[in-house]
Amino acid sequence: MSEWASFIAVFWLLWAADGLRIARRRSFTVVGWRRARAWFARLSLPGALPVSWRVTAEDVPVSMAPQGLCNRGTGEAGRPGEAPPVARAWAWDEVREAVVADGWLMINGVRFCPDTGHLGAAELLAIARAAPAAREARVRQMMRRWLLPAHLRRRRRVLIGRTRAVVVMNGASLAGLSALSVYVVADAAAQVPERVGGMVVTALPWVLLALAGLHFSAVIAAWRATRRLRPVGPEKRGLNLFTALLMPPQALKLRALVGEGFFPAQHPLAVLLAFETGAARREAAFHTLADLRWPVGGAGDPPLAREIVAWYRGALRAEIESRLRAAGLDPEELLAAPKADGPASCAYCPRCGDQFVAGRRVCPQGVELQALAPR
Repeated sequence: MSEWASFIAVFWLLWAADGLRIARRRSFTVVGWRRARAWFARLSLPGALPVSWRVTAEDVPVSMAPQGLCNRGTGEAGRPGEAPPVARAWAWDEVREAVVADGWLMINGVRFCPDTGHLGAAELLAIARAAPAAREARVRQMMRRWLLPAHLRRRRRVLIGRTRAVVVMNGASLAGLSALSVYVVADAAAQVPERVGGMVVTALPWVLLALAGLHFSAVIAAWRATRRLRPVGPEKRGLNLFTALLMPPQALKLRALVGEGFFPAQHPLAVLLAFETGAARREAAFHTLADLRWPVGGAGDPPLAREIVAWYRGALRAEIESRLRAAGLDPEELLAAPKADGPASCAYCPRCGDQFVAGRRVCPQGVELQALAPR
């Protein structure tokens, strides 16, 4: 049965590559089963097993205040951050039109910021048309919505509960295909006894028929699950399920596929607080707080932009510090000064942690250096 070897190789290659995405911006990807792991890159990988679920989160690309909104984000959890090519700021009274087109949020016909799902055109117009006294409450409500770890955990539990049957069928298919692949490789290496080979050849049509039945049943079960798991963004799962129906390797990761668009756009720190328990969430918490306390860039922005970003930074910092304390993380401890790594070191950059000797007052990014902790 060595003629099956090339077919098996192509199948597993497609299985490994399925779900691979390259985004236009660096973002956080969290893949979980019993434990979650997270990374920050343009590359988004799926989970390898049928039980895996996946969540992606981009930094919020806007700052908002009662005065207006600006396309310079602050409180970014990712490093390096991505500054806008041109800083734009709009007072709420100036916002007449907002649409999403070609992956961008457009305001008054001008590209404003990437469409990350955090701020929709309808929401933006609702704030712009609200009474001035009500805008601050709406902006704060939106910030709180971006920082809801418990909401994400609830959605994960619902996703897992609704896709249990799908995972069981995917797991059975994966086990059967793995066993068949092992047999093909062993047969090609002449390691399978002739008697066993004859039995497999006789049973092969029934095995393939059973695998086909599991495949169709899993896709149908996944489609039924999507009717209960309503997405928060544009519905794309129907087309993806149709593709999976025609491509069995893709149908082995249906839980991750069904979860696409089911998790709302949140601040990356909320995603890591919800699912990560290791060093990744401490690192993201540190980066977010450091960006809020010691921002870089924006010195040449218009006055309205600087005013908006300053208000937003203060409001977001209070919200994030509250969430961190609720998660058992002390903001002051995260930002505590490190000890000197050598006798000549006397200051450090509070954003990146690099240490410097006497004679320098700012780091290359323009951040004022801080004193090191006593040894």
